[in-house]
Amino acid sequence: MKKNEFKVLFSKSIRFLLVFILIDISLGFMAKEIFFSQKTGKYARLTYSIQKDSSEILIMGSSHANRHYVPNIIEKELNMTCYNAGVQGQRLIFHTALQKMISKRHKPKFIILNIDESGLFESSESYERLADLHPYYWDFRTELDPILSLHSEFITFKLLFRSYQTNSTIVHVLKYFFLPQKDFKGYRPLNQHMEKPQSQKIGFINSKIAKDEIQKIDTSFVNMFKEFINNAKLNDVKLIFTLSPHLYQVNELKVNKSLELMKTMAFEHGIPLFDFSDNRTFIEQYHLFNDPGHLNNDGAIIFTKLLADTLKEKIELMK
Repeated sequence: MKKNEFKVLFSKSIRFLLVFILIDISLGFMAKEIFFSQKTGKYARLTYSIQKDSSEILIMGSSHANRHYVPNIIEKELNMTCYNAGVQGQRLIFHTALQKMISKRHKPKFIILNIDESGLFESSESYERLADLHPYYWDFRTELDPILSLHSEFITFKLLFRSYQTNSTIVHVLKYFFLPQKDFKGYRPLNQHMEKPQSQKIGFINSKIAKDEIQKIDTSFVNMFKEFINNAKLNDVKLIFTLSPHLYQVNELKVNKSLELMKTMAFEHGIPLFDFSDNRTFIEQYHLFNDPGHLNNDGAIIFTKLLADTLKEKIELMK
């Protein structure tokens, strides 16, 4: 290649790079403005939890938290403000990141963490879904980098591109711009009522047991659970762990290694754990469930009242 040709190629490359950077900055800026202007939907609730909520009691966990805990009832029964920061589809690694971001600005008196029995089992989806945190990365790099780096070694480089920060959220943003999603202090009720099946769905139970038998504990999730506990202690936040009601009776002969490990860690750290998974109020009460894994609004109201009654004396002792 001749010297002049090289100069032309180099000049064009520089111009292309500058145009690319300009477009990325412009698109990224617009996308971020739209993202943080959301009023409803998952990301609006997430942003509110991080930037604005000042409740004394914070509910955390997956869809079982988001769909099962009614803040208004907790506020009335316990005389403390409450917000439901549950995020559908997310597990402990995400909740630890969220807890760290929230605690930079606000330290609730209590965090009620709804535990999912499979929370410590290996899950590639749990790492992939951390993309929900990308829009917050540069505001919380210290908190998020160690967690996001578990899935991507080059996360800092990727997130230098502003358009990459929100590219996985655009569809969600547009959806809830045109179809606002109502919530009640973060709580998202489900309103369907299951019909009692002609024959009991034993297959649902057995398939879950079989899945648990082949799954392995993810040491990173265990470390995140420990970090969640330690972060709360450092910030003088009292923790309470809960397990939501099940539709079907759990097989008592089956040992869930993930759940047992979480229970052991809770005991070692003196964290109260309330297990409603086998509560007879809910077993095979199809009219209280939206689907086999989630209470409907009627069930959530009954469960929240039951939980609040259980917590009244305990919270007074923990204050």
